[in-house]
This record gives sequence, structure tokens and C-alpha cells, in this order.
Amino acid sequence: MILPPPRSPASFFRALWFCLVAVVAGALTLSQANATPWTFSLQQGRMDLALPDYEIAGWKATGIHADIVNSVEASNKQVGVTFRPGSRLTIARIARQSGSTPAELIDVQLDLADTEVTVDLGAPGAMPERTRISGNVRIDVAEVRHPSLKPQRWWFQGKASGTLADLELEGTLNADSGLTANLVLRSGSESNFTADIRTTMAAQKAGEALAATLLNWPELLSLGNGELTLQANLRVESNQPLAADAWLDFKDVSGVMDRTALTNLSGRLLFALEADTLTAALRDIRIGEVDSGIGIGPIQLLADYEANPAAPLRGQLSVQQATAEFLGGRLRVAPRTVDLSNRPWHVTIDVYDLSLERLLQVYPAEGFSGTGSLTGRIPVAVTDAGVRVDQGALRAVSPGGKLIMPAERLQAMLGSSDAMELVVQALQNFHYSVLESTIDYDEEGKLALGLRLEGENPDLRGGQPVVLNINLEEDIPALLTSLQLSGRVNEAVTERVRERLQQSGQEAVP
Repeated sequence: MILPPPRSPASFFRALWFCLVAVVAGALTLSQANATPWTFSLQQGRMDLALPDYEIAGWKATGIHADIVNSVEASNKQVGVTFRPGSRLTIARIARQSGSTPAELIDVQLDLADTEVTVDLGAPGAMPERTRISGNVRIDVAEVRHPSLKPQRWWFQGKASGTLADLELEGTLNADSGLTANLVLRSGSESNFTADIRTTMAAQKAGEALAATLLNWPELLSLGNGELTLQANLRVESNQPLAADAWLDFKDVSGVMDRTALTNLSGRLLFALEADTLTAALRDIRIGEVDSGIGIGPIQLLADYEANPAAPLRGQLSVQQATAEFLGGRLRVAPRTVDLSNRPWHVTIDVYDLSLERLLQVYPAEGFSGTGSLTGRIPVAVTDAGVRVDQGALRAVSPGGKLIMPAERLQAMLGSSDAMELVVQALQNFHYSVLESTIDYDEEGKLALGLRLEGENPDLRGGQPVVLNINLEEDIPALLTSLQLSGRVNEAVTERVRERLQQSGQEAVP
């Protein structure tokens, strides 16, 4: 019997099953169901077959071999085959023959033990429609090779049910990395194929498994507490590109990305792929805190994203909500759309009621204190070289407040020249009515503040009005390193900073 070549990936599994059934049914073929009645019984048969290579919609399977131990019950109405332990179909290699992304499956083994196949010889329709399969199935792939995956063993264990024309495989997909998922494969026709994937894993285990599975998993990303749930549906239809939709749920997930700690991430991330459009959506996203030295949070996000699948990171990001609590106040990004294909990206952050007292508490300089709150706007530009701020502005909310800055610290920051003496004296106990500051930040991490203060020190010159203009500079990466070493951030962040300083020969002292 000559089998027609399968016309799509959906028909691959049916073709493998069908070639086995055809070996048995071919020997018993009758042209009419109403032929002279006959029966046939084989309690213990064995076949060792070398099968021809198959090319399947751009894929080629080579080195196909069937080692079958079975029992057969046949008549002029139907053929029933039960595969016994030891029944196995092996394929040395399945490789993609077309497309720009290479992929290979090495040493594929299909264990057929205790699987039953029934062929109804009397029913109308093509052979796949008259061939029913049921039983346990195990598919073992010694190595999967793909540019985005680390080579390793994968295996599927579950049950097969249905006809060759409408076949379903349901079970569990596993990898040596520890990645595991419930999987349902359905082939409704020669050109219709769907896959449903669902998994729930502890965040730490999922992070370790993904790091051992994906070649491009960020090296410095590690997940800790919490839980991840993924559900995805993939669809292939005749002459149509792959379509998919998926959602990923986060439940109280914590982790560390490089030198930033994240805690209590919850919410849902939605994906969809249709034709030439990739969409994603952030829904009900809430982050307890993001901490690189100064904590920001809770954070709330709501956004949509759309891109061409050929350039997934160069799409349109539409922000509906982006707010965060910060130092007793609030940060907000107004709703806007950002074109990620065109840098620099511009985002304006509005600042409300930031506490000057808390700001000075986190600054690593003893003795600084103050009262009052700040409001303003910070225009952020993301360039190819990094993050930049040009002419941001903060100002104190009326009626102002108070600043207390010890002389020794100020002299270290401003110098001990005669010109700075009045500034140092005034800021020992400065009652301000006006506090305004310009903010500039370059891609190298240098922060420049142009500070203007109006007020008085009741202990200086009888409380005469004083106007101060001060220019300050701060190395933000160095400041954050100091804060990260101070023990205020996640221990993993502190340890990473120490390791980097040791590697560079610097002293790890906050």
C-alpha cells in the first residue's frame, strides 16, 4: 500500500500512525465489506520494518523504523490491532527543510505499548476516517535543536483518542530543564491543527527551568516567591500562518533583575498572534515595589502593545495607566502612545507631593533633614546610549518648609571657599518659602541640579531674607551602588554589587 505524503504538520502524527495500520491492513485488504465472511486471529506477531523517509510541509523525517509486537483480530468487517510492550516507532532525525529558522528533533521514539487501533473496513469514507486509535502514548525526543532553545531532552506522556482524521493527544510535556506543561494536541483535518498548553509553577522553579531552556533568558534575572500560570492556544489552518493567543498570570511574584529587586508582582499579561499582527496587553498589573536603592511602589500598570511579528520589539506601546507611589508622593505617566521603532522614546513623568523629609532620609549623608513636599515634571528620553533628562523641574508646594544640613557635609559637597561660607551657614537651619530645581541627567549617569532657595535662617543676621543659587552634581550609578551596599535592598542585589566591585578591584564599602 502506498501512502500519500502528508500535506501539513497536522498530518504528521496521522501519517506515522497510518503507516503502522497500513502494514497490518494492507495484508488483509478486501475490496468490498460484503465479501465472503472471514476471520483472522494473531495472538503474538512481530514486525521489524524500515520505512521510507517523509517530507511534511517543509519538514523531513529520516531513519524511520518500526519494531512492532502486536496481536490482531480481523474479519471482513474490521481489523483490530493491539500493540504490546516493546512496540516502538523510531525516527533518527526530523529537520526543517524550509524557512529561515533551523530546527531539528534528534532520535524521536514513539512508544506504542498497550495502544489499540481499529480499522472499520465496512464503513464509508477514507481510511483515516475509519481508523480509530485509543491508548497510552509516550513520545521521547533525545534532543531538540532550535536557535532559541538549549539542546536537551523533551518527552510527552499521555493518551491518544479519536480517528486518524480527528485525533487528540492529551498528556504532559516535560523537558530535562524541569519545565513541565499539560498539553492537548488536536488534528481536525488534513490542514487543521491546534495545541492547548497549560502550566502552573512556583516562580522560582519556573525561573530556573526557563533559564535552563531558553538561550536568551537574561542571565541576571532570577525569580523567587510567587506563582506563574500560563495558558496558550496555537492554531494552524490551511494556507494560513500560525495563529496563537495566550495569557500569563502572575501571583505575588518576586525576583531580581541585575541590581534591581522586584516584589509582589500580580496581574495578567495577554498575547495574541493573528496574520501579520502581534498584540500584547498588561491587565491589572500591580507591583509591590521596584528597588534599585530607592524603592518605588506600589506600581499600577495598564497598557496595550501592537507590532509586526517580523519586528516584535518595534511596535506601538499605548499606556492607559502608569502610576507609582514614591517617597510619600506619587509618580504618574499620562496616557500616551510611544513608537518603539523610533528612538529616542519620550515619556514625561509627573511628580506629586514628594516628601522632602523622606528624600533626605534615603540620601546617604547623615544629618540631612527637612520638611515640605515637592511637585513637578520630569521629561525622560530613552536613547540608544541610555536614559536622558533635559530641563526637568521640581518646586516646593506652598508654604514651603525647612532644611537642616550639617556644615561638615555641606563643605564636603560644596567646598570651603569664602563664596560658599554664607550658603553653609544659612543651610544649618534654613526656613524656605521657595525651593525650585532644574533637573538634567545624561546617559553616563551624571545628575545636575540647579537649585534656587528663598527664605531665611532665624539664627543668621537676624533672620534677614536670603536667596541662594546652588549647582549640585551627583553620580547616580555610584549613589545607587552605595545604597545597594548599605543593606537597604535585596540581599541578592547586595551580593551581586560586591562581586562586581571585587572583580573590578574596587573596595565594596558603602
